Amino acid sequence: MTIIKNKNKFDKSTYREVFDVETKESRLKIYIKSALKVYEVFAVDTVVIDKEEFCASRLTFHLLKDEVISFNQGDAVSVKYDGEVLFYGYVFSKSRDKKGLIKVECYDQLRYMKNRRSYTRGSMSLSEIVRKIGDECALHIGEVDLSDTLLSPVAADNVSLLDVVKKACAETRRISGRRYILYDDGGKLNLKDEKELVLDVLIDPSQAENFIYSDTIDRDVYNMVQLYSDTKRLNLREVTTFTDKETMDRWGTLILTKKATDPARAYSEGKILLDEYNRINRTIVLKRVEGDVRFVPGCSVMLKMVMGDLAFDGYVRIKRAVHTFKNNFYRTDLYVDGSEVE
Repeated sequence: MTIIKNKNKFDKSTYREVFDVETKESRLKIYIKSALKVYEVFAVDTVVIDKEEFCASRLTFHLLKDEVISFNQGDAVSVKYDGEVLFYGYVFSKSRDKKGLIKVECYDQLRYMKNRRSYTRGSMSLSEIVRKIGDECALHIGEVDLSDTLLSPVAADNVSLLDVVKKACAETRRISGRRYILYDDGGKLNLKDEKELVLDVLIDPSQAENFIYSDTIDRDVYNMVQLYSDTKRLNLREVTTFTDKETMDRWGTLILTKKATDPARAYSEGKILLDEYNRINRTIVLKRVEGDVRFVPGCSVMLKMVMGDLAFDGYVRIKRAVHTFKNNFYRTDLYVDGSEVE
């Protein structure tokens, strides 16, 4: 296919392209495929790609309409940086102002997993669920790590398929202790064990322009876990309780009550839940870190930084990455989970 370049001129005192200073050649490439034509478009001002756990990645940019380019909702969009695919998705929204500036909003294929429907399945593993949903929704499947943990049958109404997979990931973690990450990688749906997503990246004060650090026990923190299971024949409810006396003395009693996935595995499930939630919920935003296309939700980076009275020196998991391209610079805001760093 011939790539058609959108070469519309514009006032650079108002709008700027993202380009490399030395070569004047754009390091960021945006392509739109419409019918049998592929357009290379020049973004005006800022390009933002927002990636978050169990959410469709969102791309936003602006371009100026000219006599050449023509595209519609549903057309495919690819974003590359230094030849690496950073985003592949589809046009969902367009808006235009009187100067002819078009704002374009795109999402990757996880957007189609937001569709709500009735959903039923038997006992299956997480990897089987992802492949089955991918086939049913005609999604492009990439690497799916094997998970051999069988999960409980499900029958639900008005549920999104993204929530189905999210709950299956949580159930798999409660049973096996292994965390799996679902994400789109260049137009292919991947399910990866988090151990495969550890990056050889160190972030210290020289790499981040600023940070925002907060900690709380008011959200997603529990030091008493109660798992219950119902015995229909005897009409009884069995409750198994797991506690941590030390944090109960310091924080008071914070209770999480859930139905046991499998009564026979209630003990191991309860221990995993208590270990996961019996810690201070720490949220860190690392502002304007040097951009890296490998920053995706679920991957881990080494953080070595002093924040007030707390020194971080260990791996943290990225929960959200906002990639921003503007005026020759590529920076990323990283939202990371600091709860697991002691």
